[in-house]
Amino acid sequence: MTITAPTASTDDLNLKPDGRLLRSERSRHLIVEAMIELIDEGVLTPTAQQVAKRANVGIRSVFRHFDDMDSIFETTNELVYQNVKHHFTGGDRSGALHTRVVHAVEQLANGYEAAKNFMLSGRIRMWNTPVIEKNYGLNQARLRKELEDWIPEILNLDPQDRESAYALSSFDYWYRLTDHQKVSQEGTISLISKQIQQLF
Repeated sequence: MTITAPTASTDDLNLKPDGRLLRSERSRHLIVEAMIELIDEGVLTPTAQQVAKRANVGIRSVFRHFDDMDSIFETTNELVYQNVKHHFTGGDRSGALHTRVVHAVEQLANGYEAAKNFMLSGRIRMWNTPVIEKNYGLNQARLRKELEDWIPEILNLDPQDRESAYALSSFDYWYRLTDHQKVSQEGTISLISKQIQQLF
């Protein structure tokens, strides 16, 4: 996944013609980029030492730019969201209920595949990291809203059936099927679509 960390503006850089701000921003960029690369490769809870090594900076540099590891995770979360949200949004949301259910599940499944390791990382860290817990909850709310936009009929379901629809379309259910039960992506989309349609 290619994710670009923010860099300093030209106006900001002109404030320090000696280039110190430029070097500082470059180091910050490398730290965030290192965190993203490690998580994307499957290192779901990178340590400061791992991030520093990958970024080719000193461990002190990591904490000069960020208060703690949670601050890096928070910055990373927002960057990842901005870079993967197109997988979850958009699409032709017209058509019969059956068609929209299948397309909604397809879009969510493709988004989950693109952001899998980042979602797993957030799920692991949320238990002892308040900012990650907050972001995880925010992302879950976003996913529910996307499902409701695809299938507004969900809002008319019995509350228990509505919660079932959210659960069936969740990352956790998709991940269990694809990873633990080794169901193919195509098979998972078909299975989840059928189960959601049964609620109607």
